[in-house]
Amino acid sequence: MDSPVVSFDELFAPADTIRLDPSIIIGWISFLDVNQAGSLLVTDGIGRSVNLFSSSGEYVRAYSVPECLPDLESFHPFSSRFLGEDRVVVMTLGGAAAVFSIDGRCIGATRRLPEPSQGFCTSDESIFFLGIPSMMARTSDQNAIIVYSPELRKLREIYVELPEFPVLNAGRGGIIGRNIDCFSDGPFYTYLGSMDAIPALPNENYSKQRPEFYKKRPRDLTTEISLEAKRREWNNYITTDGIFALDGQTRMLVYRNIDDRWQLEETEGLSVHLGLSIASNIKQFPNRSTLSPISPLATGDGYVYSQGDPELLPDGDLGNPIVLRYRFIPPIQEYQ
Repeated sequence: MDSPVVSFDELFAPADTIRLDPSIIIGWISFLDVNQAGSLLVTDGIGRSVNLFSSSGEYVRAYSVPECLPDLESFHPFSSRFLGEDRVVVMTLGGAAAVFSIDGRCIGATRRLPEPSQGFCTSDESIFFLGIPSMMARTSDQNAIIVYSPELRKLREIYVELPEFPVLNAGRGGIIGRNIDCFSDGPFYTYLGSMDAIPALPNENYSKQRPEFYKKRPRDLTTEISLEAKRREWNNYITTDGIFALDGQTRMLVYRNIDDRWQLEETEGLSVHLGLSIASNIKQFPNRSTLSPISPLATGDGYVYSQGDPELLPDGDLGNPIVLRYRFIPPIQEYQ
């Protein structure tokens, strides 16, 4: 089902700006999660920290994996998410993971997950880790989502599709930690080069949507060509950067390398052209796509969050990056 392109302001309206407590220095928001109360869980890729802020930006506390694993040699968090309203999950580049109570107490931790993962999402009492295709393939046509308890006990595996373009997906790419998200009807996942996200569980309401700007990559990357040639091949076609849950029933995908002919007035001058596609998992409204002047950082409760410039402090110094919030405007046309 096609997803026609409309202007960004037809789908999103500026809501407010959140200024993070300057008593805590944030270098770069590499990952952001938001709970139902609007609290912000900030992963700082430069400061190598995970900090909790209130919905108004007041500092609450930090979560440090070495406190759960004292002999951990390095701590470089790349993704952290709320698990319900009273727990937090942190994952590191080295494979270590930890679960904390919201007040900072360690609930479970491991120095390395048995199955490598580049992203996870949470729902109810479960943590869903999407495997790395080149390392997790069980057969010629399966990957797996590994489901863990809050104590990081393995519960089960959900077998999922392998990517259509295995070489393209062999390394890291896209928005880190955003290849999977959880919805009311289960996890959806995506790969680089995917046209749409894929439900991990049987879903009779699901229909694949095709953004109007989407042009399928004609072939996978080849392993024999030079790094520069690979970079050109990568940039010549759309890549699917990630998936976000706007709410429990609405998915939003982010695409990179959109053809210049789709450029809209509000995206002129941007060095990177990002496309967004929005679809209802339960067919509440028609699919829509847009070219985006912002880079989505998080979503939740019908809002999109983006990282702005560092705040200018009264003394003239630069403070933390501001967080910009946009409200999603569901298309009003009746779903056909």
